Amino acid sequence: MRYILILFFGLVSFGQAFSQVQVGVYHSGLSSQVGVGTNIEKKFFGEIRFLATDRLELDFGAEAIGQYNFYQSEWYNLHGGLMIGYYGDGAVGLPFGATIKPISAFQRLGILMEATPYILSDQFFLRGNIGLRMRLGGD
Repeated sequence: MRYILILFFGLVSFGQAFSQVQVGVYHSGLSSQVGVGTNIEKKFFGEIRFLATDRLELDFGAEAIGQYNFYQSEWYNLHGGLMIGYYGDGAVGLPFGATIKPISAFQRLGILMEATPYILSDQFFLRGNIGLRMRLGGD
């Protein structure tokens, strides 16, 4: 837990020092995630996500995700990368997704659609996320 908090505050500090910060809320099946990361408009960006389980009896979960924008346009970004997570056991995955920017006058808001094949406890899973993300600060 201590290492996750250090990583979280380090990423937020890095994001504030070098670029805008983005926040997001994502939904996947029965669980949701809350994320904080660096500017998603940069070629490389990172994010820390925490499992927001409400009343479900799931283990605490956190992920560190590094991604690369393969294609960027005014309306959408295509990105993929590496996820390292902890959900009671270690997890590793390869997220691939699109962030759609539907409002031309307010492109800080994005809709994330993402698929992540990952391995947790020697089992293979495929997670689909959909959610909202927004850039804060800067121009």
